[in-house]
Amino acid sequence: MNTIGRQTHMAVARDNAVQKLRDMTIAVAVVAAAGVGVIAWLSAVTIPGSTATGGLTFGTTTADDGQPISIDDGFTQAPPTRTRSGPGVAVSGGSHP
Repeated sequence: MNTIGRQTHMAVARDNAVQKLRDMTIAVAVVAAAGVGVIAWLSAVTIPGSTATGGLTFGTTTADDGQPISIDDGFTQAPPTRTRSGPGVAVSGGSHP
């Protein structure tokens, strides 16, 4: 095989490899974007207390007569507490006595 034919063959092989790498990069970007979209959608529809249509509901459903049915899972949620503390203290270089 002469030098020109060999160089042409190598150039074609390189171009094919670069095109395949470009296609794979685009495919990975599309799949990653779709994955982010699915995670965002799942996060949005599972927000507690959300009443968006088409979303998943947890905790309370309604019967045929429209009355809510509470589902008791045995766990009770404590009311939020408010605590106040003094100003923060920055410590560097090890433990603080």
